[in-house]
Amino acid sequence: MPASLALLPVFNVLPGAFLLLTPDLIIEAASDAYLAVSLLPREQLIGSSLFELFPDNPEVPEIHGERNLRASFARVLATGKPHEMAQQRYDVPDPTAPGRFLERYWLINNSAVLDAAGRVQHLLHAVVDVTAQAQAEARLRASEAREQAARAEAERQRGELQRIFELAPVAIAVYRGPNYVIELANSLVCELWGRTLAQTVGTPLFELLPEVAGMGYEELLAGVLATGTPHVAHEMPSTIFRRGRHETVYWNFVYLPVPAEGDRPPGVMVVATEVTDQVLAREQVQHLNRQLEALNTALHTSNEELLANQEEVLQVQQHLEHRVAERTQQLAVALQEAEQQRAHAASQQRLLDRILGQVPAAIAALNGPEHRFSFFNEGYQKIAGGRTRLGHTVAEVFPEVISQGFIDLLNGVYATGRPCEGLAMPLQLYDPTTNQTALRYIDFTYQPLTDSQGHTQGILAFIVEVTDKVLARQQVQQLNQELAAINEELRASNEELNAANAQLTRTNVDLDNFVYTASHDLKSPIANIEGLLLALREHLPSPTPPVPRLLDLMQESTERFRLTIAQLTDIARLQQAHSQPAEDVQLAATVEAVRLDLTSLFTTAGAALTVEVAPDLHVSFAPQNLRSLIYNLLSNAVKYRDPARPAAVALRAARGPAGVILTVQDNGLGLNEAQQAQLFGIFRRLHAHVEGSGIGLYMVKRMVENAGGTITVASQLGVGSTFTVEIPG
Repeated sequence: MPASLALLPVFNVLPGAFLLLTPDLIIEAASDAYLAVSLLPREQLIGSSLFELFPDNPEVPEIHGERNLRASFARVLATGKPHEMAQQRYDVPDPTAPGRFLERYWLINNSAVLDAAGRVQHLLHAVVDVTAQAQAEARLRASEAREQAARAEAERQRGELQRIFELAPVAIAVYRGPNYVIELANSLVCELWGRTLAQTVGTPLFELLPEVAGMGYEELLAGVLATGTPHVAHEMPSTIFRRGRHETVYWNFVYLPVPAEGDRPPGVMVVATEVTDQVLAREQVQHLNRQLEALNTALHTSNEELLANQEEVLQVQQHLEHRVAERTQQLAVALQEAEQQRAHAASQQRLLDRILGQVPAAIAALNGPEHRFSFFNEGYQKIAGGRTRLGHTVAEVFPEVISQGFIDLLNGVYATGRPCEGLAMPLQLYDPTTNQTALRYIDFTYQPLTDSQGHTQGILAFIVEVTDKVLARQQVQQLNQELAAINEELRASNEELNAANAQLTRTNVDLDNFVYTASHDLKSPIANIEGLLLALREHLPSPTPPVPRLLDLMQESTERFRLTIAQLTDIARLQQAHSQPAEDVQLAATVEAVRLDLTSLFTTAGAALTVEVAPDLHVSFAPQNLRSLIYNLLSNAVKYRDPARPAAVALRAARGPAGVILTVQDNGLGLNEAQQAQLFGIFRRLHAHVEGSGIGLYMVKRMVENAGGTITVASQLGVGSTFTVEIPG
């Protein structure tokens, strides 16, 4: 039947979002607060079907809002008892954009208005808009998921970088701080230093290698730290104690600045290659060149002496023909000596060729201004791809290097007599196996070969291919850039997370203030409504049905509203209690104080309490929260006792591996599995015959978890329940 027109003004101003519906779900009345949250005018609501006005959002079919709400109404119609739904997403049509919906989350309570015969006459539909809180929680979960993904990716990248460092064909280490503590070192640098990885990582550089102190490395490292500018060194000597002796070694290396990270100070990364063999080989070649020059000078002198001897023989032949036999004998002796000298020079040349052929570098001798090959070793032929031929010019063998400027460099060395060096020079070199040019990198030295008067006769080319080292250095630089980009992404993610946390903190504070203000400010309107109901009862002349029943229903709604305000006040108090600091509390004394407070409750119920707590057992907990925790567990054990048997409650506490374990065991009504799953939810009351707000165990769980602990329950219907609380520390 339609709602009484006389009571509609009262219903309209109820302090909450309410709808009054027929059993067929036709809207009979709507409070002003409901108009605000539904975004529809009253004249559009009254007389309309609820689900015609509020259908499901077709863009999110998975939420099933209409189906869930219909099920709740069906339950109320079938049982006549109120039903409170879990938080429900139910979008509402956007009045400003037909066909569009606005995302909304609700706490919904449906109850029945019964007539005198107990039949459902109306349905009361109450909603609370919790959209802002639900969306804030969703944003927090998304932010936490992004942070976890970023951390996982950073760990993966860090592991990949470590693996690459270990596989890099160059020595790599990272020093941190003014003492240059070795933070990272790959196996190759440990091998070159003659130390193990365990000896290396975490040790200051000059404590690990005291023999290199004072050789100029300290100044180079300090300069890189001070200026942030990399330093490149070539063939820098040092003394290293390895293989049981001090060795003089030479290094090509680069010092790269490493920025500070968090609480870690700035540092320096070193990427190094030992070039001792190349330096010693070049020095040996230079020594051999000097020997070759001495041999050439000796041969020239021998030739001059031979010419002088030949002139002397001619003069003797002209003036002393009668001494032909003697002159012939002298000439034979001179020729024999010259042949011996030429044979000795040829032997020295062959020895030099063997030595140069075994040097671990590419070596070639070029004669004349056209740079014709007079010698090349196997290493040079390997770089040339087998194209080198004696007597051919460099331009004939390597036509691809003409445009790259190498012939011009040779011309300059030959013209000026000054050597030319190049490090990590790029070179496009033809590969006969692929018929294409390939990029290579070389270290080279063009050394002029001069005669005794200092005139340039040719050029000695000494080449070492360093393609692998250059590519490895480029890869390390690329990895450093990628690592810097990852660090920047992590920094941005941390800033975003901090902003989200700050916003959530402000939201929580606003919610706390709102709850406290609402619970305080709504007390006066409730009192006014009660006064109005009392005035209606006194002044209505002989009210006829259903007015008395409606007045009773309004009185019951007012009582429920008062209870809701009390619950909000409890929640506000709980939020304030979370901020209390933990203290060292004697557990036995707190239990005894709670037992004394509950003496009347235990005596009235005829319940027996057993306490087993050692006098010296202490816990770290906020005293007021600990007292509230024990009070709730003990009082619940008595309230939910089984009337079929005397109540028995046992409280025990002992120290476990990770903290204190406290149990409260009873022989009460017990809970099934479904009830246990809902036990710690807010406003969950699983036994309607006991008074309460339904937030006691919710508060207990919050207090335990905020202290870093856990609470669990094991229960069986008709047997009883055991609550176990673990407090860390």
